[in-house]
Amino acid sequence: MTRFWLILLVSAFTSAVVMAQGQNQFELLLPQDTTVIKPDTISYWKSGNQFNFNLQQVGLTNWAAGGESSVAIGTKIESFANYEKEGKVWQNRLKVSYGLIRNGDSRNRFVKTDDQILLSSKYSQKFSERILLTTSINFQTQMDEGYRTEKIAGTDQTRRILISNFMAPGYLLASLGLSYRNGDAITATLAPFTGRFTFVLSDSLSNVGSFGVSPGQTIRPEAGISLTGTYKRAIVENVTFLGNFNLFANYETFPNTVVNLEGVFNLKVNGYLSTNISSQLIYDDDIKITRSDGTRGRDIQLKNVINVGVTLSF
Repeated sequence: MTRFWLILLVSAFTSAVVMAQGQNQFELLLPQDTTVIKPDTISYWKSGNQFNFNLQQVGLTNWAAGGESSVAIGTKIESFANYEKEGKVWQNRLKVSYGLIRNGDSRNRFVKTDDQILLSSKYSQKFSERILLTTSINFQTQMDEGYRTEKIAGTDQTRRILISNFMAPGYLLASLGLSYRNGDAITATLAPFTGRFTFVLSDSLSNVGSFGVSPGQTIRPEAGISLTGTYKRAIVENVTFLGNFNLFANYETFPNTVVNLEGVFNLKVNGYLSTNISSQLIYDDDIKITRSDGTRGRDIQLKNVINVGVTLSF
């Protein structure tokens, strides 16, 4: 019995030592005619996540130069999962961002400064390393209500008017076309077969025909051609630029084009602190804007954001 336990102990110790020293030494202990089956260590998936949180607080008490106290909060989560094997490429991306600001004291409301849900999936079949046949789906909406504040005529009071909400608008773009890519630096997809669907699932907004839907309708389908892509470049050490472009033209109103351009500079301070500066330009014939002077019509939409905060990648 003692011999049994001794043999078992020696065997366990030997196995542990062999495993610690690596697979090659383990193979030397096997008979010469033994076939070793090695596990497949190749992964065809690449994935990652990034979480960003930033906070700004300004407190003023009896400040002679004037101004208002403010609190601003912003969060952003980005995830990707890409697969590539034997001529097949599947790329998936999720982005969720939300931001609030309050000027003045606690009697004032928090106002939304950022609100976006973006989900995209693109499947491609390679003709070559740079030319691919691509089908893609892109979905975009927001999480929270959006308001415009205006003065009530003849008074000093103001009122809030609902101008957007979850799935009001919502956009779904489905396309089939040819893609060009040059590594991770440049990608571009020209899709002559593109369907664009605009959703307005808020009764009050659909009844007035917001975002181009017919009054009382909740969806507007369009057929057209699209050009989408990205451009990525390292400017200097720890500073990169990422550009995204999305153009769509309805065949019925061609060459009128919906334009969506975005540029982002990412500045990495260290493993946790980062700064990003982004600008976005949108022009859409179907969207009428109430300008600061009270007039209403089609116009260019611009958004500029500077974020300094904590970034976690995992």
